[in-house]
Amino acid sequence: MSRGDRHAAATTVAAAQEVLAREVDRLVSGEDWQRFLRLQSRLHGYSFGNLLLIEAAHRVAFQEGRVAVAEPSMVAGFRTWQSLGRHVIRGQRGYPILAPLVVRSRPDPAVPGEGAAPEKRAGPTGGRVVVGFRVVHVFDVSQTDGAELPAPPVPSLLVGAAPVGLLQRAGRLIEREGFIVGSAPDAAALGGANGVTDWTARRVLVRADMDDAARAKTLLHEAGHVLLHGDGAGRRLPREVKEVEAESVAFVVGSACGLRSDVYSFPYVAAWFPLPAMSPSTTCTAEGGGSAS
Repeated sequence: MSRGDRHAAATTVAAAQEVLAREVDRLVSGEDWQRFLRLQSRLHGYSFGNLLLIEAAHRVAFQEGRVAVAEPSMVAGFRTWQSLGRHVIRGQRGYPILAPLVVRSRPDPAVPGEGAAPEKRAGPTGGRVVVGFRVVHVFDVSQTDGAELPAPPVPSLLVGAAPVGLLQRAGRLIEREGFIVGSAPDAAALGGANGVTDWTARRVLVRADMDDAARAKTLLHEAGHVLLHGDGAGRRLPREVKEVEAESVAFVVGSACGLRSDVYSFPYVAAWFPLPAMSPSTTCTAEGGGSAS
């Protein structure tokens, strides 16, 4: 590649990076996204133990036909749903979780602990202490009805053909790193994702039921993971950072090759901005398996 070609390529990449940053910023500052963030701020975060309880109870509800979706999403208490203009559907049963019992402790002027119950010792200034737990019940959004909830824009799969040779070149790039590239019949076979990188098996799988443009973009995303997150500091990065980096690679490289992925990449990157998580991170990297799909 000549110096002029390298300069042109660098200019194209820089322009794509600027577009991505500008459009994601515009998206997350928009009113629709802000309404969604306000909704998220009213929903509690849950401990890992309570997440397991919620998921187990929801699985039973799904198996019994009481809810129509297989996995829980937004979860809140009875009154919180009421405050959001929704009501729990008659006949639905709440999911039991553990809520802390918190009491206010008064300062103890005597010897610390003397004459006070152990759970109420809080030092000379007092404070709030957990003295136990109680069972409370929460409900998934699929158990409620009423006002429509705000939602952020969601990624749309690319349609049509990919630039000539891009799909093959992306696959060869991944294979040069020692990974096998294969396909899965649909998103269900990949846990709801469009593509998955399995670090243990050193294998990348992509949905076969997408158009070539979407498959090429997904392979570029997974190539970003393979190149950036296989070991060292990259492997230890938070999940949201990894997803933003991988999708940025897909957008920038795709743009340089004539594949524009605006309708997918902008909302996908924006969706990984910090939000209260419903589920713990998975052990595999799955494009489309997070909050954006």
